[in-house]
Amino acid sequence: MITRTVLILLDVDGVLNPRVVNQRLKLDPPRAELIRQLAELGSIVWATTWSPTHTFHLTKDLGLSAETEGIAFPRKLHADPSAPAPTAKLYWVDRWLARQDPEPEAVIWIDDILRQDAVDWASAQTRPTLLVQPDRNKGLTEAQVEDARLFIGSLKPTDTPTNPRSEP
Repeated sequence: MITRTVLILLDVDGVLNPRVVNQRLKLDPPRAELIRQLAELGSIVWATTWSPTHTFHLTKDLGLSAETEGIAFPRKLHADPSAPAPTAKLYWVDRWLARQDPEPEAVIWIDDILRQDAVDWASAQTRPTLLVQPDRNKGLTEAQVEDARLFIGSLKPTDTPTNPRSEP
């Protein structure tokens, strides 16, 4: 069996386009299914400025692994989607990834705000890194999940689990 260690860094706003119902993030069923498909490809890591409480409940509601992690961003980290400024989350994502042990074989970062600095960063990584940037008005699509699947399929086989955080 071919196995891999793949981390899928997943933003919420502009990617999942949730509704807030009774203080919980709710996804449309087709979008929730896309997240479940991503979770079969690797370990989901919340890369969002939503609170850990929100992502905890979203994780539970989607049936994701209780081991699902999140990257801690500063409280006032907000990016203007129309500004050409640097990618606000990049420093924190890079810092979080540098602390991973074992180091992931590959990373997929899905966010609606990825600037040229993120593209340059991804191309300079020693591990395969895919950036997926959904249109914030449409959110994540089946085609983008298929791009992630093809990216993972192109990786060289290893004997490490694809989704180690969901292994018993």
